Amino acid sequence: MIACVDNMIDIKRVSVVMCTYNGEKYLAEQIDSLLAQTYPLAEIIIQDDGSTDGTMAMLHDYAAAHPVIKLFSNEAEHGVNSNFFSALKRAGGEFIAICDQDDIWEPDKIEKQVAAIGDKLLCTCRSKPFTTDGSPVNYDPRTPNYYLPRMLYSSIAGHTMLIDRHLLQLIPDQAEVGGLYYDVYLALAASANDSIALVDEVLVHQRRYDGAATYSTADKHRAPSAINGIYTLVWSIRHYSEVRPYLHEYFQRRYRLLRGIKAQGETYEDVTTMAALEGRSGLLNLLHLCLYHIKYRHRLFYTEGRGPVNYMRSVLYCIMQVYFYRNLLPK
Repeated sequence: MIACVDNMIDIKRVSVVMCTYNGEKYLAEQIDSLLAQTYPLAEIIIQDDGSTDGTMAMLHDYAAAHPVIKLFSNEAEHGVNSNFFSALKRAGGEFIAICDQDDIWEPDKIEKQVAAIGDKLLCTCRSKPFTTDGSPVNYDPRTPNYYLPRMLYSSIAGHTMLIDRHLLQLIPDQAEVGGLYYDVYLALAASANDSIALVDEVLVHQRRYDGAATYSTADKHRAPSAINGIYTLVWSIRHYSEVRPYLHEYFQRRYRLLRGIKAQGETYEDVTTMAALEGRSGLLNLLHLCLYHIKYRHRLFYTEGRGPVNYMRSVLYCIMQVYFYRNLLPK
């Protein structure tokens, strides 16, 4: 045990928030991993979104046996995003840990994150995918990058997050921003305030299977390599005009989110401008965006030095990113 656990005076109340929907197949393993945490949990809030399988019966059994579990059920289906935002408001702890219904936590996940968060608003950790049904998985072993320029194009998985509850006060209302996942709100707000801590260890084992809410077939062209880079560039050029209108709309939402966060500093203002440029058409806007990509190339990519490849990648990213947002296309 870490010192703060031994000294009950210094204990910080931690709420775990889990949202469920038709999760009976893997739910027990995740709840068992929560109950096995070495750090004492103040409450485990589980909010169901209208499951039609045996999820609720299982949850009632767990809640009856473990008073730390507080069970709620939506009267109407909310969807992943609204369900999590609603459940987060129920949490009473100083820290809130977000939990998916089908993963498995290491026993010391919360203990290590509470020790690491310090005065930051968010603490994350590594999450490693695994599969029990043969679904493809992909794991990036590089040290995660949480600089704000990178967070404009990426995010932090919600199931890795331990947040200070004050972070919830820094994000604008969903109605002011539009459709972005809850973890994008939290990650951008924390990054804009330079307030992210990392436990550089695998503390979550993320189950990948066909049917999971966040699952999509692993992309064989995703791993960094010259061949995959060429494939991505060619695909992006061919489909640029098709994807770009949806990309504009997507980044307009991120722009509204960044403006709603109301942080300060040169990087925040630059990244907010980048989001605005991503939401506009025209060659001049694209060239302006490329200049920002060059300026922040070491924050955007896993690159160092002044080699020509770094500059080329910065320029081409304005086009190549179309590939990474192809899922925005209507199904």
